[in-house]
Amino acid sequence: MRLFQRANNTAKAVDQLVGICTGILADGEVNENEAIFFAEWVRKHAPAEPVWPFTDVLQRIERIFADGVCDAEERAELKDVMEALCGFTQEPLPMAENLSTSLPLCVPQPHPLLFANQQFVVTGKFAYGARTAVFDAIAALGGLPTDSAPTKTTNYVIIGVFASRDWINTSHGRKIEKAVQLREKGTGINIVSEEHWKQFVH
Repeated sequence: MRLFQRANNTAKAVDQLVGICTGILADGEVNENEAIFFAEWVRKHAPAEPVWPFTDVLQRIERIFADGVCDAEERAELKDVMEALCGFTQEPLPMAENLSTSLPLCVPQPHPLLFANQQFVVTGKFAYGARTAVFDAIAALGGLPTDSAPTKTTNYVIIGVFASRDWINTSHGRKIEKAVQLREKGTGINIVSEEHWKQFVH
């Protein structure tokens, strides 16, 4: 009963979060006051809901507001986060579960992930942070991050948590499709979710 109540509370909180995002995005932009309001709301509610998406969104907000300001580039990043939340939190389940049937992730996913001199293709939008933050996290462990399409020398393709369920029709879908083709040819390429990748980075 307690578990059911907790899940119900989380679902309500997610619905509220989606509603706030929808309201802020109504005029197609995120101004400074809206960014601050969003950050304060997440900071207030995330500790009570230590589950995805609150955990990842809170981390992202703390990075953005680390210097006490939210500039135009960071507001654009927040807008991306809000748009992704509006699209993918109708079912409050971890993205890996939501997308396991449609994204061609390796099953089981490789454990552990190796980084030293391994080539990582990064695609989709990441809850972890902006693309530069993802690249930095990989490089810090000796990995070789790239935005380029995967090749037979690619070791891992990491798919951001906000990748669309309709990935095949999107721009990042081309990279995923190429990775699937390479995997079918036995190149040893691994297709991994952000959720899994995040376990191995700082």
